[in-house]
Amino acid sequence: MVKEIDNRQSSLHIISKDDLKNKLINHSLWLSSEQKEGERANLAGYSLRGIVLIGENLKKANLKGAYLYGAYLKNSNLEEANLSGANLRGANLRWVNLQGANLSGSNLMRADLLEANLKNSNLIGANLQMSDGLTKKQINQAQTNESTSLPDLLG
Repeated sequence: MVKEIDNRQSSLHIISKDDLKNKLINHSLWLSSEQKEGERANLAGYSLRGIVLIGENLKKANLKGAYLYGAYLKNSNLEEANLSGANLRGANLRWVNLQGANLSGSNLMRADLLEANLKNSNLIGANLQMSDGLTKKQINQAQTNESTSLPDLLG
């Protein structure tokens, strides 16, 4: 069951808890079967505001443009996930593996990035203003450019 809602500039999809659970189960199968069974989690354009997914394996998931405002993703694996254009404002990303993830153009304002693995992640055009726990080492391991908005202490 997928419903569409209007959210200011774009149209987001709403997903039921059962449908989300099924997507996560299929994604887990897809990963464990080396992409031969199940299917990749495609949550592009979904409203997942405040979702709690502690320790979830979302490696290679598609979350492009997803609305993850205030999401609690502590200890999750988002390695190589597509989070381009996603709204992660205020999200708890402590100890999250974002290695190789595409975060280009995403909003990470006030996100908690304590000990997050940003190695080889794409932060081009990302907004990291007022984010917590972010270190110069994390930034140096990621791809950034002049369009990346860093916290004042790291800029």
